[in-house]
Amino acid sequence: MKNAHLRFGWLTYVKSTEKTTTSIKLRLDRFIGEVLPDPPRQAKAHFISVIGGDTQVAAVSAAISLGDRFIVEGPGVQPIRVCLERNAQCFKGSVQLAGRKRPLRHLIALSEEFASNVSVGSGRTLLASSENGFIWASLAHIHGIPGMPAWADWFAGELETHQAIIRALGIGCAPVLVKGEKEQFLSWLSWGVESGAISLPAETGSIRWPGLSLQDIFLSAN
Repeated sequence: MKNAHLRFGWLTYVKSTEKTTTSIKLRLDRFIGEVLPDPPRQAKAHFISVIGGDTQVAAVSAAISLGDRFIVEGPGVQPIRVCLERNAQCFKGSVQLAGRKRPLRHLIALSEEFASNVSVGSGRTLLASSENGFIWASLAHIHGIPGMPAWADWFAGELETHQAIIRALGIGCAPVLVKGEKEQFLSWLSWGVESGAISLPAETGSIRWPGLSLQDIFLSAN
């Protein structure tokens, strides 16, 4: 965790009225976003995690409920305007630091799409990690696809070949957007088995998939 703050980004919120202008800047430790084709330099935010004081976090939470926009920037991400859009969900907590009397406030916000996992039937799946094993395990679970953990690298190659994977904006993680439906993925697997690129297990029985925690996902991007 040494110099962890160097991996953080910033979330800036500016609200102007006829009489006053409010400007708030919070440390951003995690962000997942999707660049919009129009207008330029804007993105749809799917996951925001910020840390700050009571007043700052309360103001940002209220702004999210109103559908206001923010400026997000960080390692590998140039300043860009983002919005969580309608029906975003917010979760608040506290972070107690040694030597600090009052705890910091922690806010996590998720877009409706990311929170409700509406990927099935929409032809797109947003994932928080670009690690091959995580992508394959997630898609197999979401779509109910039979398979083996050992097929992860082969399946990742198929996604690249069919241009079905797009790198999303990420701070503190390496998110991706996968395009495709269950029937399409099953056809790839069928071809893979028939061609000998992947093989079925020699013995019958259950298949054990390795566990993967949120810590594994986020730390792999640092």
